[in-house]
Amino acid sequence: MSIGDSTTVKPGDQMRVSARGTFVFTVEDIDKDTGMAMIEVDADSPLTYPWPARLTDLVPVED
Repeated sequence: MSIGDSTTVKPGDQMRVSARGTFVFTVEDIDKDTGMAMIEVDADSPLTYPWPARLTDLVPVED
């Protein structure tokens, strides 16, 4: 999967926001019409919530 490859990004995928991103996010939902995804940080915190990110900014988490 390449950066921002919206054809292969799907709910449940783990991504970073930019290649230098520190935090890992899970894709919750995708709106292909707007090119946006709702993502939520993967953290042990009661204060997590989904927020929008452009599909073109998302980078897959490397194993």
